[in-house]
Amino acid sequence: MSETDLSRVDGHGPISSSQRVVKPSAKKRRPPLACVQCYQRKLKCGKEFPSCGRCLKTGNAGQCTYRRSSTEYLSAHGALGDGHARGAGAMPTSLRTPVSLIETPEASRISSNLDGKMTHLRGQEPITKFYGYSYPLNFYQQFTELRPYIARIKSEHTVINTLRDEIYPLTNDEYRLHPSIQDTVLTDTLRRHIPIKPVADTLVQTYLDKFEVTYRVLNKSTFMAGYNQHWISPLPTPAPFLVQLLLVAAIAASFHPELCIDPANQKTVHNQALDWIEIAESWINSSTNQPPQSWDNLATHCLLLIAKRAHYFQEGFFWTHTGALARSAMAAGYHRETGPTARISPYYREMRRRLWMAIVELDLQASVERGMPPSVRPEDFNIISPLNVDDDSLQQSSREPPEDVTLAKLTDTSFQAIMYRSLNLRLRICALVNGCHDQEEFDQVLNFEEELEKALQDIPEWNDPQGNPRQQQACSYVNKSLKIHIHQYKILLHIPFSIQTPPSFKSAICRRARLDACLKLLGHHQDMIHEGIIPSQACRTGILLASLNLCHEIYTNVGPCESTSITTFPQISTFMLTSVEQALQILERKVILTFHGLNEYYVLSMMIGLLKSKLFPESRATYDKEAGNRVVQLSKTLKNQQAVVQPHPDLPTEM
Repeated sequence: MSETDLSRVDGHGPISSSQRVVKPSAKKRRPPLACVQCYQRKLKCGKEFPSCGRCLKTGNAGQCTYRRSSTEYLSAHGALGDGHARGAGAMPTSLRTPVSLIETPEASRISSNLDGKMTHLRGQEPITKFYGYSYPLNFYQQFTELRPYIARIKSEHTVINTLRDEIYPLTNDEYRLHPSIQDTVLTDTLRRHIPIKPVADTLVQTYLDKFEVTYRVLNKSTFMAGYNQHWISPLPTPAPFLVQLLLVAAIAASFHPELCIDPANQKTVHNQALDWIEIAESWINSSTNQPPQSWDNLATHCLLLIAKRAHYFQEGFFWTHTGALARSAMAAGYHRETGPTARISPYYREMRRRLWMAIVELDLQASVERGMPPSVRPEDFNIISPLNVDDDSLQQSSREPPEDVTLAKLTDTSFQAIMYRSLNLRLRICALVNGCHDQEEFDQVLNFEEELEKALQDIPEWNDPQGNPRQQQACSYVNKSLKIHIHQYKILLHIPFSIQTPPSFKSAICRRARLDACLKLLGHHQDMIHEGIIPSQACRTGILLASLNLCHEIYTNVGPCESTSITTFPQISTFMLTSVEQALQILERKVILTFHGLNEYYVLSMMIGLLKSKLFPESRATYDKEAGNRVVQLSKTLKNQQAVVQPHPDLPTEM
């Protein structure tokens, strides 16, 4: 809310002076169909110009969105003006999964109600902007007589709105809806890069099965309706959908690097995926008709980061990018649960919850991999759990939200709904491990461990002997993915005490728990590879973390600071090394495909060589040579591939 917005506040919605005024002596004319601003700008009411709300035509008593969008204020309970009937689309918090660890849903509701008079959510449906408690102009809500006073002053000085609109012609963050020449060129570029339908079909299905089931950015039904319509009539497909389709294809390409997209030039989707990402990012950064706080814009940015993560693209900036996206979502109010009177339909309420969860999970994973505190703290948001429902039951036209089903039933949103239950716990663990704490509290570690173990036990198995193979594979994929994520935080939690010197009883307990989590995490990855659920290069979460911690456990037993450990027997250490070497093969596959991760491969390969030399000193020379040859051979492979991929410097880069 800008400082000019306050001048528009009154007690009865938009000011009557925003409409064309007919003098009593003038000839009787038909009722105006637009406000004076839209009339002077020669805008027509309709789909082409949504900035003009259909005024009298839609029964809004002459309320044009040109002016109305700035007068939608929170009620006393933190909701928008009465756009829908009170309670429409509201979901009782008691029906949702409670947030574990310290905060409770009841505490969140009380907090939200208390500060409702000092927050403001502007806009409706997919485009909103949020102003928090400390925003100075929110104090207007503390003056109960202010609105009627402004209304009276404006009624006496009708020129106020006219002058204001002359000074601020592009108010309320309105964006140009006429595409520029650059936008048109980029849209044509997007359309040309959409892969042929057989390739697109494969990539879209892979994305829906393996990525959307965990991230929950899109609505499957809505997306597939747009996708099918695109192949019926490609030209009218809007640019935002083309961008999302390219990013969906790029994300899924990480599962199908060998899929041929151009048989004549032997070009694979892996070669094309980075181009798709760059084209989509170029459109996002240059587009002039996408409000930054809109749902489409935030969802597209989220897809862009998922695509970059899938291809290890701009890894060094991933944590800063996820943090920026989280801030953008908070600026649009996605971190706050909207009140029952908000002008947001049940569909968009649910999509906002899903998108917020996806963004927070991306940022949290980036924080873990970067060794940084998360951008969002548990006390920074009060959004409730996404519904555990299939997308078919969530329709844009619905006036009521779908019925939440038990977590014992696998749905399109089960992964996210279950991850929500441990979100606060995982945020606190990441903040604890990566924070500036002088010493760790062992009791707190044990409490967190107990919470994580409960989260593991609460993951349903979803065994369905009667289900078809695809359903069974989906159950296994979601189940193992959930366990991988929880085990990753078990490893993180126990690292500080596990590396403690000199060793103690506390460190022994943490090392044992860490070892168990490492083996189970790597085991779940191997299971999914062997079952054909995911390709080896797609395994990422916790792989390096678990491998390095396993190496540390072995080294603690056989290294210079030898201590009591369950790895005393060489057979156990050999078994653990086998798990690490399998992880090294996964890293090798990733490095060859993406040219990313050679340093990690180098370090892990050298660690394996060192540990083998200590476990079997009689074969030290053999293992030393093996460790070196691994890195040399992989480096040569990358060099040869790079020579093929990159054009010769003396040749033109464009034909």
